[in-house]
Amino acid sequence: MSELRIGVIGAGGRGTLAAHAPKVDEGVSLVAAADPDADTLRNFKEKYGKNTFVTNDYKELLAQKDIDAVFVCSPDYLHEEHAVAALEAGKAVYLEKPIAITIDGADRILNTAHRTGSKLYLGHNMRYFPSILAMKKLLDDGAIGDL
Repeated sequence: MSELRIGVIGAGGRGTLAAHAPKVDEGVSLVAAADPDADTLRNFKEKYGKNTFVTNDYKELLAQKDIDAVFVCSPDYLHEEHAVAALEAGKAVYLEKPIAITIDGADRILNTAHRTGSKLYLGHNMRYFPSILAMKKLLDDGAIGDL
């Protein structure tokens, strides 16, 4: 794939973490946002360009054929609905934690990912912070003994 085009469902709040995804020199860009808040959509468009697709309906975002992946950063109670719809649409999904608010909801998301073959990544964004990686290396190297 020469370019990875990402949309964000829930672009406010935790959705602002998506700002760390664009790596234009590596062919990764944020191209779309879905959020019920007009100010959030306006800010997203200002930050990522006038050609950015914005909508208050996440289904319209998922219908965009040129979007390869989505970040689901909506409120927790919407994770199941948004993740399942994105996986069904064939999009790769980065899903903020928690995966869902019920075990049945989590199972539904996992089963949908398995059935569709769509990629699903559950976000634990601090896992990749340099300080956390350094701490893990110290632990793995036995800096404080056997754990």
